[in-house]
Amino acid sequence: MQNARWFINKFTISPALQLTGVALVSLLIYIFAFLLPINLLKQYNHPRLDLSLLLYQGTPAKMRLVLAFIGVWVLYWLGYTVSLKASTERSRSVEERNGWIIVIVGMLAFIAVFLFMAPFDAADIYDNIMHGRILGVHGANPFRSVIANYPNDPFYGYAAWKNAPSAYGPIWESLAGLTARLAGDGIVANVLAFKLLPGIFHLASMTLVVMYLRREAPEYALSGAYLLGWNPMLLYETWGNGHNDVAMTFWFLAAAWFVARRRYTLAVLSLLAGALIKFIPILLIPAVLLIGWRSLGSFRVRFIFLAKTAVVSLFITVAAYYPFWNGLASFSFDRRMQMFATSIPAVIFRFLTPAIGSNESARYVSLGALGLLAVFVLFQSFRFDSENPARGFLQITFNILFFYLMVTCLWFQQWYSLWLLCLVPLVSEQSRRFALLFGFWIVSKQLIFGPHFVPIIYFKPETGIRLEPIYVLTVFGVPWLYALWILVSKRIREKNYAVK
Repeated sequence: MQNARWFINKFTISPALQLTGVALVSLLIYIFAFLLPINLLKQYNHPRLDLSLLLYQGTPAKMRLVLAFIGVWVLYWLGYTVSLKASTERSRSVEERNGWIIVIVGMLAFIAVFLFMAPFDAADIYDNIMHGRILGVHGANPFRSVIANYPNDPFYGYAAWKNAPSAYGPIWESLAGLTARLAGDGIVANVLAFKLLPGIFHLASMTLVVMYLRREAPEYALSGAYLLGWNPMLLYETWGNGHNDVAMTFWFLAAAWFVARRRYTLAVLSLLAGALIKFIPILLIPAVLLIGWRSLGSFRVRFIFLAKTAVVSLFITVAAYYPFWNGLASFSFDRRMQMFATSIPAVIFRFLTPAIGSNESARYVSLGALGLLAVFVLFQSFRFDSENPARGFLQITFNILFFYLMVTCLWFQQWYSLWLLCLVPLVSEQSRRFALLFGFWIVSKQLIFGPHFVPIIYFKPETGIRLEPIYVLTVFGVPWLYALWILVSKRIREKNYAVK
C-alpha cells in the first residue's frame, strides 16, 4: 500500500511521468487511428488514396480520424501545461533532464508512426516526387516540362496536377531532384524520402527554437521543444503527408535568429531562401529591411547594408533560377491568380464570375487581394519593437501570416496552418493560443466539411455561389470569432487601464 501511494504521489507531482502518460496514450491513438488502417507498406500501390479515404469510405473512417484528432489535441494541450511546469522547475535538474528525454523520445516515436502512414490528405507528395523525377531522373526542367509528358513513369498514376509545371521555387526543386535521384524507382522509398526531406527542416526548426529560447528565455526552452516536436498537425502534415511547408517556415525562424544578433543581411537572405521554396517569405523582407535601417547607426552603414543585401540577394536569385529559367512562367504568377478555394477571395470570385466572366473576375479579385495584403504588410513592417527587434519581427511575421491566411489567401489548404504553428513557441500567449486553435479547427476542412462541400462546389460550379460562403464560414468561423474575441478583450483591457 505504501509503495502504491508513493507511485500515485510520484505520478501526480512528477511532470516527467505525466509527459510519459501523454506520450503513451498519444502514441496508441496514432497507431490505431493512422498507422494500422492507413499503412504505407500495405497501401502504397493505391493511387489517389485521398479521394478513396475521404470521399468514398463513409462515416466510420471519417469519425475515426475526427475522434483521433480531438483526442491527441486534448492530450497535446495537457502535455503543454506539464512541459511548462517542467521548464520552470529548473532547480530540479533531474526533472528537467527527464523532461527533455521524454520530449525527444516521444517525438521520435511519433515520427516513426507517421513515416509509415500512407499519405492521404492530398496527392501533393506524389506531385513533388514526379517533379523531382523530372529533374533528377529524366533530366528535364520541372518549370517547363509537365507530368503528362511522362506517362510511363511509375508515379504517373499517383499525381494529380499532371498538366501543371512546378508551383514551387528552384531551391525546393533542386532538393526534390536530388532526393528523387537518390530514392530510385521504388514507391515506398520515394514516399519515405519525400517525407524525410521536409522532416529534416522540422527537426532543424525545433533545434533552432531551442537555441533561441536558451539564449532569450531559457525557462521556456523545454516547452518550446514540446510545442514543435509533439504538435499533431505538424507531425501529421509533415511526417505523415509529406507537405513541404516546414521547409519554408524554417527560414522564418532563421531570420529571427539573425535579427536577434543584428545580422540583418543574413536575415534577409534567410527569407530569400524560404521564398525560393515558396513565395510567402517575400512578405517579410520589408520588415527586416526597416528593422535593419532603424537599428543601424550612420547613413553610410545603412547604405552599405542595403547595397550589400541587394547585390547578394540578386546573385542568389539569379543563380537559383538560372538552371530552370522558363521566362516569367518560372514564377507561376498567372497560374496562382486563377486558383480560388475556401477563402474570402474565393467567395467574391464566385459572385463576380456570372457577371464579368471567370478570367476578369480572377484578375480583379487576385489584384485586389494582393493590394490589400501589400498595404497590411507595409503597415505591419513599420510597427516593430525597437527594444527587442527579434521579438518584434516574430510578432510582425505572425500578424502578416494571420492576415494572409484569414483574409487575402486565394487558395487555402489546411496544411497552411503549419505557417503559424511553427512560430508558436516564440510569439505572445494570445498569438500562441490562436495558432493552436487554428491548427486544431482547420483540419475540419478536410475531415468534416470538405467531403460534403467540395464535390458539389467544384464538380457542379453552378452551386458554388450559394455553397462557397457556407463552406468558408464552417472552416473559418470559429477562428474568426476567436480572433474577434481577442481583439475586443484587448480593447476592453486597454480602456480599463486608461481609466485607472
